Amino acid sequence: MSAAPEPVAAGLTGWSESTERFEIKFEGRASLAARMEALLRARCRPDPEFPENRVHSIYFDTGRLAAYEDKAAGQYVKEKIRLRWYDPGDGHAWLELKGRTGARGSKRRKRVPFRPPGRVDARSLAALLREHLGATHPPALWLDYSRLRFVTPDGAVRVCLDRDVVVRWASPVLPPRRPPGALPFFVVEVKGDAPQPPAWLSETIGRYARRTAFSKYALCVEHVRGGAS
Repeated sequence: MSAAPEPVAAGLTGWSESTERFEIKFEGRASLAARMEALLRARCRPDPEFPENRVHSIYFDTGRLAAYEDKAAGQYVKEKIRLRWYDPGDGHAWLELKGRTGARGSKRRKRVPFRPPGRVDARSLAALLREHLGATHPPALWLDYSRLRFVTPDGAVRVCLDRDVVVRWASPVLPPRRPPGALPFFVVEVKGDAPQPPAWLSETIGRYARRTAFSKYALCVEHVRGGAS
C-alpha cells in the first residue's frame, strides 16, 4: 500500500520541479558529528553558494502516519509533504512535495508567505496546505538542524551533513513517548546522477556513519515514539 498523499488539486500553478537524482543517506552518532565534518572538509569543497545554514521542516502526514509507515515498511514508491524554511527567515517558506522511487528522488516546491511560528498552529498549517496543494494532512512533526553543504572535487556529487538535529514539536497522534529536544544522531546525504557514491566517498563517510534507508523524518518519528536511537 502506498503512502502517496490524497489526490491534490489538478493544474497546480507556481510550482517548480527538480531533476530526478539518486539520494543515498548515512546515519551516525551525534557525538561523532565533528569528526565527520572534519573529514568532509578535508576531502570535499564547501558549496560555493550556500555552504551552511539552519534548516526547519514541518512534515505533514495522515492521521495514520501513512508516509512514515510506508518508509518503515520499505515501500519502493513514497511521497511526503513538508514546509521548509531557513534561518533567519525572510517571510516565506517552501511548500514541498517530495517523491522517491527506490533511491531516486525528485521534488516539487512552491514559495509561500510564512512567518516562523513561536508554536505550532495545526489549523493554520492545515489551511495553508489545503490552499496551495489541495490536501488535508495535519502537521506531524517540526524539526530543525544545521546543514553543511559540500561538493566533491569534480563537482559531480553534492554532500550534506545534517547535525545538531532537534525536534521542536510532535503531534499527539504519534504519540510522543520522548519529549522534544536534541536527537542522538547526524545524517549525511549524498546526491548525484550515479546510483552509488564514489568508493572513496563511501569509505570516508563510512568511518563514522552507516548507510540507512530511513529519512530524517522517519528517524525522528522513531525516536519520538520511543524506538531505538
